Amino acid sequence: MDAGHDRIPEDVEVPALARQFQELADQMFTRLPLYRRLAEGAAGDLEVVGRLRLAPSTQRLPVLLLAAVHDRLLAGLDDVLADWYPSVAGLRGDEGHLARPVGHGDDDPWPHFRRLALEDGGVAELLATRHTQTNEVGRSATLVPALFQVALAADAPPGGVRPLGIVEIGASAGLNLRFGAYGYRYHLPPDDEVASGTRTVIESVGAGSRLMVDCQLRGPHLPPLPASSLPVATAVGLDVHPLSVRDDRDARWLRACQWPEEQERSDILARAIELARQEPPTVEAGDAVDDLARHLRAVPPDALPVVVSSWV
Repeated sequence: MDAGHDRIPEDVEVPALARQFQELADQMFTRLPLYRRLAEGAAGDLEVVGRLRLAPSTQRLPVLLLAAVHDRLLAGLDDVLADWYPSVAGLRGDEGHLARPVGHGDDDPWPHFRRLALEDGGVAELLATRHTQTNEVGRSATLVPALFQVALAADAPPGGVRPLGIVEIGASAGLNLRFGAYGYRYHLPPDDEVASGTRTVIESVGAGSRLMVDCQLRGPHLPPLPASSLPVATAVGLDVHPLSVRDDRDARWLRACQWPEEQERSDILARAIELARQEPPTVEAGDAVDDLARHLRAVPPDALPVVVSSWV
């Protein structure tokens, strides 16, 4: 372990962080046996929770510790804890992404998690240097109809829509800037009158895409959907701590920040990263306060400047 990462400041109230772990177990992880057990274990172990004091003050979050351990396992660390992680079982080629059930005694993953959290130098390094990140591709399903409506409302050529100059705030690795590369299935509410007969799914643009994004609609109103890909003149993302899809460590960190038991979500992210590597999105280090105006000025005159954020 790097000696510098072992000097833990005493300026954080560890019991407050422990309560946050318990809240995750009670509220967010109720259907995730592995992470519920790990969060419950951490909530009762102030020594483990104290490892978060290695992180910058704004990143002392329970999910950072969970992600740091997850990252080490995704990187191939040979540790028995990996047996409980479906995300790692998939990488190892285990049939059906089967993972060891969470139980008691020898089937309890917590002692192994605790050991890594306290003793692994790689975990300490990640706590000290990484920031929690997610890049939820599914949020593109809400961006497409919104951008289409904006393009229609703007001055556009007859029979068309005005090209867009998109700036995304908090873009992470920029996967949502690639919304035009995905296909979308909008599922109608099954108990709503619009879902009459057999019409339960609307397929929007890109129905033959290598990555289909599913979106469950609520309420009687259908979103405005384009008949073809929206014209995009420019697209750039800003993030205080941007990630690159071309960097294997960054790509792995995105996966590590997801819950290992949500395999479908992880598979979608992996396919989105694979597609993005063929045509990487442009993401720069910066924030809205200092850098937004400069990027808006760079939008071509015939394009409509649009600022978006998918809260990633």
